[in-house]
Amino acid sequence: MTALSATDQTDNDCIVVGAGPVGLAFAMEAAEAGSRVLLVDAGDRDSAKNPVAPFPGQRTELADPARHAPLELTTRRGLGGTSRLWGGRCVAFEPIDFEKRDYVPGSEWPISIGDVTPWYEPAARLLDCGAAVFRSDAADWPGLGEFEMSNLERWARQPRLAPGLGARVLAHPRVTALFDARLVDLDLGADGSIASLVVEHDGVRLRLHAGDYVLAMGGLEITRFLLDVQQRHPDSFGGTDGALGRNYMGHATGSIADIVLDDPARAADLDFVRDEHDTYIRRRFTLTEEAQRRHRVLNTSFYLDNPPFYEYEHRNATLSAVFLGLAIPPVGRSILAEGIRLRHVGPRPYHVGKHIANIVRRPFRAAADVFDIIRRRYLSHVRKPGFILRNDGGRYAIHYHAEQLPNPDSRLTMRTESDGTAVLDVDYRYLEADIDSLLRCHELLDAELRAAGLGRIEYLADDAEGVRAMAWEQATDGFHSIGTTRMSENPAEGVVDRDLRVHGTRNLFLASSSVFPTSAEANPTFFAAVLAVRLAHHLAETRAAQTQRADETAG
Repeated sequence: MTALSATDQTDNDCIVVGAGPVGLAFAMEAAEAGSRVLLVDAGDRDSAKNPVAPFPGQRTELADPARHAPLELTTRRGLGGTSRLWGGRCVAFEPIDFEKRDYVPGSEWPISIGDVTPWYEPAARLLDCGAAVFRSDAADWPGLGEFEMSNLERWARQPRLAPGLGARVLAHPRVTALFDARLVDLDLGADGSIASLVVEHDGVRLRLHAGDYVLAMGGLEITRFLLDVQQRHPDSFGGTDGALGRNYMGHATGSIADIVLDDPARAADLDFVRDEHDTYIRRRFTLTEEAQRRHRVLNTSFYLDNPPFYEYEHRNATLSAVFLGLAIPPVGRSILAEGIRLRHVGPRPYHVGKHIANIVRRPFRAAADVFDIIRRRYLSHVRKPGFILRNDGGRYAIHYHAEQLPNPDSRLTMRTESDGTAVLDVDYRYLEADIDSLLRCHELLDAELRAAGLGRIEYLADDAEGVRAMAWEQATDGFHSIGTTRMSENPAEGVVDRDLRVHGTRNLFLASSSVFPTSAEANPTFFAAVLAVRLAHHLAETRAAQTQRADETAG
């Protein structure tokens, strides 16, 4: 696109940096609310298709690669951003996620559920996941008391947002876009006001001006940038000993057990269903808020899954056919994001011959199932997010998705090497308490299923020590960047206030899952978009009020 000079920027009401799901949601909602928006991104219209490479003079180091996925699997630049890797799962936060829990340090948010629910509907519209209905009217299974099945996850019809939302944002008359522009600095005034953002574009530095500035580049990149600025201005953003970069969270997710249903037909209640809003939903097991507090456990959900594709012992022709397709990198990468593909294909050796033997047993069934998967997932305007292969034995993998405790020692820090290279050190950690809660939630679900005569949980390891080792082996994330610019009432305890304004500044705002004080059990994309929509309206309303006061004064 045409380079923009500093003098071209004075008419912008706001600048948003980042054209991923959250930045696009903000830009569209702000423009619809009447704001003139400049959308800036370091990539271009097509670069989100490709893995990211570090910028010159920049590097990321992982303290424990077993705990954190490499950035090329978790991050994209350009129009649509990480929606290129996103599965499309949209999950709402629950009231307990905002409330103080004495067993979760720093758990009380400066906002409540009532502050955000008005923005669920526009966020659902922007992310294209149907209506903002996150509770099912269907009854829970009889006998369940500490778990409920009414908490829904919704799925975006097409999670890659560039062709839909991205194209609409670029076509909006109040939006201007500047691609291939890397944010490198900001001009920070003594009064806390931001005078301009400094970007590199076409080999030159531009200063971009607006009334308000919103950073939406993703949790790691926002934190990297603020830490870099803090190296030059040590007292900014709470100081070098403050909250910036600390409490890095994601989720614990995986499968350490099977669920065996006494009535195999009940699996239909936990399968993907296309609802009256023409989008897919799924019911899950989630602990009630009362059970979470009573047992002092973290928010956790469970859902049905297939056995691992790579384990040929499942003897399922369709699973083996899918595995063989995913195991061919060019084929698998065209179907799934690389991080998800690697999880499904598992470790080598691949035992190709045994998978072929599975297919030979029921080749026509495998062919029919694979065709149906392709049709519903890749050829339909409403993408089916996954598939559960039913079986007469009622045995399925039980997949967990669990909240992680805030931990100030799980953090991002920045240093500069002697050659000038800026290094982001990622020290991402889980706590024993995270695993304790996860295992306790499995015990509670097993006890409830057995007591109600509904089924049971069977662990995949022989003893408690082995089960715990499995949970630790699966404790890895890096896809959900939460907590490093946390929201707080008190500037000493966080980076942004309840309106996402950076403490100590007048017009710098962050739109990212990194502002969440706690991770909840929900995938973060939907709720980050909710906060971005709320911010867009807050800035538009604040600007309108200022204009009205100025008019009244002039009159």
